Amino acid sequence: MENVVVTFFDVESEAFQALAELKQKQYQSNDFALSQVVILKKENEQIVLKDGFDTGVHSRDDTLIGGLIGSLVGVLGGPLGVLLGFGAGAAIGAIVDINDLEEESSLIAAISSRLQDNDVAIVLVMSDEYDAVYDDIMSKFSSQTRRYEASMIREEVEHAREIEMELQKQAREKLREERSAERKAKVKSYRDRIRAEVEDLKRKFKSV
Repeated sequence: MENVVVTFFDVESEAFQALAELKQKQYQSNDFALSQVVILKKENEQIVLKDGFDTGVHSRDDTLIGGLIGSLVGVLGGPLGVLLGFGAGAAIGAIVDINDLEEESSLIAAISSRLQDNDVAIVLVMSDEYDAVYDDIMSKFSSQTRRYEASMIREEVEHAREIEMELQKQAREKLREERSAERKAKVKSYRDRIRAEVEDLKRKFKSV
């Protein structure tokens, strides 16, 4: 089974060292194959891509897996990832249904809430048959690893995109409402001013 694997590091330099070892192991061993590997870092409250590589290795579910990490990074670096990073999940939940975006089952929520400014993580797609080799490499570093079924993460990313679209739609509607309210206020202001000017003209004519 293919998994999306995320490893959180306590020391940034160790994440880059681990990435280098994964890359070396990938190209020097016949018993280890990765698909997409990235290092993510949180900078100024936003998750950004710092480094990575794509081996082009085909998985058993390559049609769905292809581009998964790139799509995931896009969501994490987008408005939903930022909101979850600020702990706004409950607030979003009041707008749309994201009850399934809990940290225990959601990679997006886990990364968004787990990473603090300057924290780093490695995220990759890997078959569970290589778990032992991967864990052996990571055992050298101060890190924590979680695994999520790739098919579930694919669905989660699609769901997150739908949420983003709903948030954008509601934001546009809110802006329209605010503009409408602002325009109505301006109309009232102009009405009051015009009425006052007309009354002023009446008084001037009467005094002539």
